[in-house]
Amino acid sequence: MNYEIRNIKTKELEETLNLVKSVFDEFEAPYYSEYGTENFYKFANHENLEKMLKENLRILVAKCDDKIIGMIAYRDYSHISMLFVDKKYHHNGIAKELTLKMISDCKQNNKELLNVTVNSSPYAVGFYEKLGFVKQDEEKEVDGIKFTPMKKIIYELIKYEDKDFDELHQIKKECFKWYVEKIYGWDDEIQIKYSKEFIEKYRQYINVIKYGNKKIGIFTNYIDENNESVISLFFIDKEYQNLGIGGSILKDQLNIDIKNNRNTILQVFKENRARFLYNKMGFKVYEETEHHYKMRRKIV
Repeated sequence: MNYEIRNIKTKELEETLNLVKSVFDEFEAPYYSEYGTENFYKFANHENLEKMLKENLRILVAKCDDKIIGMIAYRDYSHISMLFVDKKYHHNGIAKELTLKMISDCKQNNKELLNVTVNSSPYAVGFYEKLGFVKQDEEKEVDGIKFTPMKKIIYELIKYEDKDFDELHQIKKECFKWYVEKIYGWDDEIQIKYSKEFIEKYRQYINVIKYGNKKIGIFTNYIDENNESVISLFFIDKEYQNLGIGGSILKDQLNIDIKNNRNTILQVFKENRARFLYNKMGFKVYEETEHHYKMRRKIV
C-alpha cells in the first residue's frame, strides 16, 4: 500500500477534521459522556486548530490516492494531542508510521526531548503500549473525557567510540561490580582487559545509549548462527535506572525481532533484578549455569 506522510496544508484542515469526527464517533465517543463528546468537538474544530497551528501545534497527515486517510496532531514537540486513521485503512501500520514520523520530528526540533507523552483514549492504550509507551497512572476522567496518561522514553543509540571507554567502563563497574565481586572477585586490570577484548570482538554491534545529552550505558545486539537475536552487554547508569529507559530499549528491540521473525535471547546474573523485567517481557529460562540464567523470548 502506497501513501505519503507529510505536514498538513491549510486547505486540508477541513477534510482532516471530517476524518477525525468520523473515526471519533465510531471508536471513541462510546467511551465518553455527552459532555465529554461536546468538549472534544470544542477542541477538534476548524477555528481552534487553525489558531493552534499558528502557535504550538503541528499536524502530519497520511495521504493515499489524493485522500487523507490518517492524521496525528502534537504540540510543543513532545505531546500527542490526536491520532486518527480512517477505518478502511486500519491494520496497515499507518498509525504506527505517523507516530514514528512525529517522534522523529520532535527529536529534530526539540534537542532537550526526554520523552513523548499522550493522554490515550481507552481504545488506543494497547496500540501505544506496543510502541513502547508506558502507563503513568490509572485511567482518569476530566470534563467527561476518559484517558490514560502514557509516556515513551526517548533515547538514542549511537556507535561506540574508544574515547568513551573510561567513562562507560566506570558505569559498567558500578552496575556489575557487586555481582562479579561476590562470584569471582573483582580485579580492575582483569575487567578492563576483558572489556577491551569484548569491544574488539563485538565492536560493530555495540551501541552507546544516549539520554538527553548524556551517555548512560551500552546496548549490544547481534544475530547468531541460529538466526536468533542476541542481547549481550546491556547496562544503564544507576542514576538513570527505574525511569523506563531499559524497558523502552528492550521493547523496541523485541518489536524489531518480531518483525524479522526472530527469537530473542540473553543471559542475566541470577541475583540481578533485571530478570523480573525480562520475565515481564515474555522471556523464559531455557538453561542455567551456576550463576546465570539463559533466557529466550520466542516469537511463537
